[in-house]
Amino acid sequence: MSAELSVLVAAAGLSLALALATIGIHLHRFGGAMVRSNREDYPALQGLAGRVVRAQANLNEAMLPFAVVVLAAALAQVSNGLTAAAAETFLAARLAHAGLYLAGVPVLRSVAYYVGLAATLVFAAQLPLPAIVG
Repeated sequence: MSAELSVLVAAAGLSLALALATIGIHLHRFGGAMVRSNREDYPALQGLAGRVVRAQANLNEAMLPFAVVVLAAALAQVSNGLTAAAAETFLAARLAHAGLYLAGVPVLRSVAYYVGLAATLVFAAQLPLPAIVG
């Protein structure tokens, strides 16, 4: 498995860890009946519990484009020092983002988000452009 795919798996592991924490928080705060409901009148979570839920949602939003880029690179057999470094930077940024989000640190959390986004864009720039048929 390439370094880039390994990083994608590690990022998915972080997402799963946050998802499990989110499930636990919801079960603890609201009980099983509400968690199994349609959640139409779900109260907003505050404090650390709310930050865990939002950190997990934010990671999932960032993971989709990153995963598409990593999988496209794997299919195109694109793997080099820059793609590996960009993938590792994405993971480090997302780990930092999650930690900073949970700690309630706003500005540095945003910096970590943008570093992860930039890493995804740098990685994507390594993909071959499709031929444009006119």
